[in-house]
Amino acid sequence: VLSSSGINAEYGGKMFGITGWRLGWAFGHSALIEKLLRICKRDTFCCASILQHAVAGMMRRQRLCEPPKETYYTWAGNIYKENYKKLSKAFTDANMPVVAAEGGFFMIVDCSKRSFEFQKSAEYVTLDEDLDVKIAKGIVNNFKLAILPLSLFCNPSGKNKLTNYLRICFAKSSETVDRAVTIIRSFE
Repeated sequence: VLSSSGINAEYGGKMFGITGWRLGWAFGHSALIEKLLRICKRDTFCCASILQHAVAGMMRRQRLCEPPKETYYTWAGNIYKENYKKLSKAFTDANMPVVAAEGGFFMIVDCSKRSFEFQKSAEYVTLDEDLDVKIAKGIVNNFKLAILPLSLFCNPSGKNKLTNYLRICFAKSSETVDRAVTIIRSFE
């Protein structure tokens, strides 16, 4: 039961693996939703009705996954938990400790404990950027693994506290995560 002081905001992108659709929704106490609508009335626009119908259909038919008695949410949750475990082990083995999470679709890893060969390059040394930005660029460019520096999500006053951390999504197919694990294991 959602309290009268909370709003539940959800997004179909990660839930159904349709991140490009940019379709989300919120529910909660009517007084809060009324205020939310006043704030967001210019932020929500142009969501194609076909996408709305498609996500509504996915929500209605979410019981179509295997095995048939398991809901989509349970099925996807189990895959995401397994993906989290796989990535966590790979990063931990690569001396990039994982910051434990209790929710969400992203894993946070500490990049300050290990060094990479690319950090010795002149290009890397001369970059005037935070550690997480430099490491993320090096991983993307040298290993082709999509990973984001956490400091980019912060305002300047809190940024310095998060410059040792990277963010990676585990709400992906098992095959995609297995490829990521192979890449992480290849870190020199």
